[in-house]
Amino acid sequence: MTVGRGVSRGAAREPQEVNWTSRRITDRLWKFYREKTSTKALTRLEFVEHIAYLLFLKIDHEHTLRPGRFAKLPIAPAGTWPKLTDLNGEDLHTFLTRLLRELDVPNPVDLRRATASVLFCDAQPWNIDRMSELRRLIVEEFAPYQWTAVPQGALGEAFSSMLAECREDFLTKRQTGQILTPPPLLAVVAKALAVTGEDRVIDAAGGLGSTLIAAHREMAASGTYVDSTAIAAADIDAQMCRFATMNILLNTGRVLSDMPPVLRADSLKAKGVATRRYHRDVAATVAICNPPFKSGDIVPDTDQRDDFWAQKADLPTNFLQHLAITLPQGARAAVFVPDGVLFGSGAAATVREALLKNCDVHTLLRLPTGIFHGTNSKSNILFFTKSVPSPSGEPATRELWVYDARTDNHHTDTGRPLTEDDFADFLAAYRPGESDHRGRTPSPRFRRYSVDELLERPSVSLDLKANLAATIDEFGSPGEIASSIADHLDEAGKRFRAVAESLA
Repeated sequence: MTVGRGVSRGAAREPQEVNWTSRRITDRLWKFYREKTSTKALTRLEFVEHIAYLLFLKIDHEHTLRPGRFAKLPIAPAGTWPKLTDLNGEDLHTFLTRLLRELDVPNPVDLRRATASVLFCDAQPWNIDRMSELRRLIVEEFAPYQWTAVPQGALGEAFSSMLAECREDFLTKRQTGQILTPPPLLAVVAKALAVTGEDRVIDAAGGLGSTLIAAHREMAASGTYVDSTAIAAADIDAQMCRFATMNILLNTGRVLSDMPPVLRADSLKAKGVATRRYHRDVAATVAICNPPFKSGDIVPDTDQRDDFWAQKADLPTNFLQHLAITLPQGARAAVFVPDGVLFGSGAAATVREALLKNCDVHTLLRLPTGIFHGTNSKSNILFFTKSVPSPSGEPATRELWVYDARTDNHHTDTGRPLTEDDFADFLAAYRPGESDHRGRTPSPRFRRYSVDELLERPSVSLDLKANLAATIDEFGSPGEIASSIADHLDEAGKRFRAVAESLA
């Protein structure tokens, strides 16, 4: 498919017809970043943020130019895009600052502005001395082309790729727990949960929206219609909500005027609500969540959570119990947890015991090491189904199957990235769509534990293996071990300081 000649004013040159692919889009935009911006003054994340703003505004403008009844009213103020292409310098900075501030605020009269209010929340333009670079970006790379004619798959893949190439910048957000989950792994999780278009999928810690994109693709692959209410997420970080919103819009073909797929919200704060979709709760049937493993300087607000099984738990444990408590009966879940949630004492042990009793915790996937960029955290995925409490008090969990994909299996996102094929054996062992899991068979990597065995373990520890001896590779390199120890000491120091302050 080709992209036609643009109709906006301010184009710096007569455009040529372009056969866009995701690679062509990313190469072109990154070339502009390297050659026509001051990369020392402008991070990749700041550049991609403005790519999101400009794509939204240009696509919104193009929708108004459709013929006859196909034309749509603009979401941004009328005439926004032509003005952007005409301004420069201080005038451009002033106009853009005012525009971003206006789009940041939801319009109670016009609900079509709801998604824009998430995308532009706390948005700031580049510094005023970068306006000549921004104008060139507008008139050279956006104004000449009709972006609504770019194949949806190419544009969505390009934006996701640009976010992935910001991996080093995302390390600055590591203290708030933001990490990049490999999309192939999320695709495997969606397949394991047998997601279809009839499901309603939520993510209580939305990140870049990759979870919902993977779920949406699996829904579409099932052959059923996927509507705009099928996916919803929340995140406490305004910038992550911005990236996730645009990522989902471009990868799913969602209409710009629909209700936002992601809301800026603290999922742990609201009692009885798994994840909100704008003004109401989501009746979720599936939850997929990779919560922050660290809180950094963010203190979780759980004062209102008298429904929690344990108070004063760490962040990933809180997300685990939040979903297990708030999901409706019968909902399926896959929640990422670090090793500490599996064997920690105190609150973690209380949550594990309650989880086994109130949910059918049927599968533990021990993930390969090195899959999360810039972190040495050893991660796992707990798969469970929210169950109806047994009148006899018997645990909802009957047996837990442990699949060990960790031993002798180290990956990196640059040297040896994960692929879906790496989990083909796991999916075959998991048997997606089989509700009672009775067809499962043990293997050297797949072992069954009865619930009685689990409840009798000290502190109800779920630090389980599949009969495979640990190897040196499993523990990581000396550098990884030292870094992991430092991370734990940092976290312990913060907790001791909090205790000291409470006693002062």
